[in-house]
Amino acid sequence: MQRRLAPSTRPISSVRIALLGGAFVSLMASAEESAEKPVLTLQATDVQGEAYRPQTTEGSASYTTGAMSTAIGLPMSIRETPQSVSVVTRQQIEDEGLSNTAQILDSAPGISHVRNDSNRLSFSARGFTIDNFQFDGLASPINGFWNFGATEMDSAIYDRVEIVRGSTGLLTGAGSPSAAVNFVRKRPLPEFAASGSAGIGRWDERRGDVDVSAPLTEDGRIAARVVAAYSQKDSHVSYLDYGSRTLYGVVSSELGPRTRLTTSLEYQKNETDGMGSGFPLFYKDGGRTDFGRSAANNTKWGYFGTESTTAFVDLEHQLENDWKLRAAYSRFEGNYRMRYLYRGGYPDRETGRGMSASFLKYEGERTRDDWHLTASGPFQLLGRSHELAFGAMSIDDDLTIDQFRPLGTVPDTGNFMDWNSNHIAEPAWANVRASGDATHTRQNGGYAVTRLSLADPLHLILGARVSNWEIDQDYYGSLRQYRYRNEVTPYAGLVYDLNSTYSLYTSYTSIFNQQNARGPDGSILDPVTGDSYEAGIKAGYLDGRLNAALAVYRTQQEGLAEAIPGVNVEGRPNEQAYKAGTGARVDGFDLELAGQLTEQWNLSASYTHFIARNADDKAINTNHPRTQAKLFTTYRLGGVLDKLTVGGGATWRSGVSRSDVAMPGGFTDLEQGGYTLVSLMSRYALNDHLSVSAHVDNLFDKRYYEQIGFYSQGWYGEPRNLRLSVRATF
Repeated sequence: MQRRLAPSTRPISSVRIALLGGAFVSLMASAEESAEKPVLTLQATDVQGEAYRPQTTEGSASYTTGAMSTAIGLPMSIRETPQSVSVVTRQQIEDEGLSNTAQILDSAPGISHVRNDSNRLSFSARGFTIDNFQFDGLASPINGFWNFGATEMDSAIYDRVEIVRGSTGLLTGAGSPSAAVNFVRKRPLPEFAASGSAGIGRWDERRGDVDVSAPLTEDGRIAARVVAAYSQKDSHVSYLDYGSRTLYGVVSSELGPRTRLTTSLEYQKNETDGMGSGFPLFYKDGGRTDFGRSAANNTKWGYFGTESTTAFVDLEHQLENDWKLRAAYSRFEGNYRMRYLYRGGYPDRETGRGMSASFLKYEGERTRDDWHLTASGPFQLLGRSHELAFGAMSIDDDLTIDQFRPLGTVPDTGNFMDWNSNHIAEPAWANVRASGDATHTRQNGGYAVTRLSLADPLHLILGARVSNWEIDQDYYGSLRQYRYRNEVTPYAGLVYDLNSTYSLYTSYTSIFNQQNARGPDGSILDPVTGDSYEAGIKAGYLDGRLNAALAVYRTQQEGLAEAIPGVNVEGRPNEQAYKAGTGARVDGFDLELAGQLTEQWNLSASYTHFIARNADDKAINTNHPRTQAKLFTTYRLGGVLDKLTVGGGATWRSGVSRSDVAMPGGFTDLEQGGYTLVSLMSRYALNDHLSVSAHVDNLFDKRYYEQIGFYSQGWYGEPRNLRLSVRATF
């Protein structure tokens, strides 16, 4: 199935694009008159007397990184960070063929997703929903209900994805104790480099990308990079196909011997034809359905599209005393288009009729301005060297979603079981916008954190953040305001080096998390509060090229949203209503091993488990797998086969369930049993510049639910898939 991406009816601001383009030109002109030496080298960090270790993973051929700063804002090795941290490197992204956000996070330790419909995915870690992404360290709150493409971003523009599991309120402010996910974009390289790939796969998949980096001046003080990606594919679901376009440009300029300015512009467009929800799990007589994997609750005219432009400016200055100052700003502008038919209830086993029908059309816009000011560096106290960092952040997020109602008599929805035919017409829509969701959210805060060297093997990390949070909302005509001020988030961590390989650590932080969940009257639930504790042991083998960690943790929360069975938000028949829970507690452990075993052998392996219960000792958040085991490895053969790399992996997830799922005549419990998905890959280097690869996903064609019980519906996971690609590098 082929289709063409239609131009947006609400283009991204051309004024801001023109201004940023002008900034690129002025940067090049100003930088040519300054500095004497190039600084476009891979980022590195001084790790307390150890060798300089790069954070950038591109070109490292590794599944780990030398340092991360996502946890507390100070660059530290994985072993020195007193929390569970992981990284999905550029090499792993390419080896596994991870093309978008969902695939990257599904490969990461302890993270899983639940599908709500064809486009909206909800990610979780340690039993809680991940509600905040970061891009180059700048926070980007996720709106799970109005998804502006956050789960469909193309992987081509990222160097790595850093993940900190557990509570990360020190840097993110309000947030759940699940994980902080930091997408780190590619930067210009010190020398000319170009690469590109083209691939095909099952369901008429076509994918390609081009990546070019080049110095713009002879001395290399100014360099630019451009990445473009294209993706198009049908799916195993009838009348459902996806397409995306991505364009990313970045310029890095040395404005002085110690000053670097980086500016970038990112454009992403995602479209889904045939957008829809899951299929019914019950017939009208109460029996379970058993449809094929092509079953869909959609129409051919269903559509979901997002288009966004993100401008980013990052200014860094290194003082002579080794202190580093940073000022970063990001502007996001996005458009949202959705129209589809939602059918609820249960079809008659013989006629396929009897389901309710809602014809829905939404359009909207979202803008977000992020500011981030930081200062960090060393200081001397009592004859020892320590580190200190300060930061101030501001997020201004404006969301407007309006609905358009169908005119006149809506079309007949006919027989649900006839999903393979185009038998449902699109209604005529009103031209006037009806009231929808208009939400303006402002968050600002400041933090301070220090890493104290108490003794050669002992380091203490102390920090605190003060946050303010404001929400002004017009929710389908109901005006609401929420104000949370001077919320303090403390942080403490202790790391003890047993020797040059092993370290023990413990950490604590409090929790403050504003929720998007709504009560039966449509009001947003009060924020979640609580505490998070963690302890563990870490190891850095082979000079840090292979990292291992074992962590145990406990999280206690008050006010966590719990679904009210069979109750929807008033006036919103398709939106689940929630109540504030009491005494939620999660206990668990993480085990991980990642990096290079040898120069030819890479490995990423993890095992995670948690138990989540409320004050009544009842299991909560059971729609997320309690236990996950993930393995992926590659090995480059030797001898006459030294141009061949083979690999594969497996992901095992324990069973999930939903209680009190509505069915004809009452409620029931539903469960998806545990399952394993196996993948294989191979890559052959034809020469120094050209290679071919093959990937097989879901090797044994496991049939499983990617979502079960959400509004009494289900969604099958993707069957076996074969993908072939060719890559050229210069």
